[in-house]
Amino acid sequence: MRKRFACLVFLIFSSVFVFAAEIRVLSFNIAHNSAYKKEHRDEWLSQIAEIVHENEADIVLLQEVPVELNKGFVKKYYGDVELHFKTPKERTILNELSEKLGDSWDFFSTAAYLLHDGVSIDGVDFSGGDMSQNNAVFFDSNRFSAEDMASVLGFTDFPDCDYRFNKNSVQVIRFTELESEKTFVIANVHLQSKNAIEKRNSDLENLSDMLLNEFGGEISDEPIAVGGDFNTSRKEFESVGFFLYFVDGKTSPKTTLSTSAEKFKYANDFDHFVYNQAMKIVITKETMRAKLGNAVTNLEKVKSVTIFGKEFFSSKDFRERLSDHVPIIMAFEL
Repeated sequence: MRKRFACLVFLIFSSVFVFAAEIRVLSFNIAHNSAYKKEHRDEWLSQIAEIVHENEADIVLLQEVPVELNKGFVKKYYGDVELHFKTPKERTILNELSEKLGDSWDFFSTAAYLLHDGVSIDGVDFSGGDMSQNNAVFFDSNRFSAEDMASVLGFTDFPDCDYRFNKNSVQVIRFTELESEKTFVIANVHLQSKNAIEKRNSDLENLSDMLLNEFGGEISDEPIAVGGDFNTSRKEFESVGFFLYFVDGKTSPKTTLSTSAEKFKYANDFDHFVYNQAMKIVITKETMRAKLGNAVTNLEKVKSVTIFGKEFFSSKDFRERLSDHVPIIMAFEL
């Protein structure tokens, strides 16, 4: 009788917790601009897909995605302000990558509302983007439903939105885990380069305001995380008050590669995850470099790296054929 009771307790206990599983979010600036990647596109996408699967990612944030666009501008007028947008083609590199990830994978893209021409609004200059400045979020639709918050936040109605970002390429997605029906918010960002500090800091301030005002900041009970290429070291966030509301782990690892180094060498910590207190409570794995083939997480410890059967021998080689960034990953349980 005692054994049967013990088994019953075990079954009840396991049935309560069987569906609690890590949610793994991977962020990767794929830095598209090289002739090699254009000529060997299928191989390049297969390498990205292998990295996603090797790290068992459920949600993938990509920056600098070369989305093919239709010719000609779509002009929109806001009073005296004329803005130029382009529309993505019916089938783009996003569809190809989605197919390599698997039938259940879906995505959202900034391509449809990416700002293409530089424009001055209320005395502030905004930079134009191109096909390479697109962001994309991929996710496993068997595990999550998802809502792109672009229209709600006004991104598709630039410049009338409250939160204006250079290139207008910020994404905010609210996910619902289908099994638990619990929600969380993930934002994907690619901020201005370190050569445009004022614009980058302005984007950081807008990002902080948006997450505080629209999503409740650190007092929200909904887990919120922001990932992407911030083009600045984590410690510099404090100068714009970002960490007044959002926190992350001890440090972010260096993830950009030196292009002049003969061997593998990390140069900057530009890629980060930051999150609110509600997310911090459920974090199971803080920001770390993703696994990369036989190099695991640290390129500096190997002489070569093999991904999708292709071998890389240096930072320069890696940049040309894959990216000058190394993906990062975090995990949490709801």
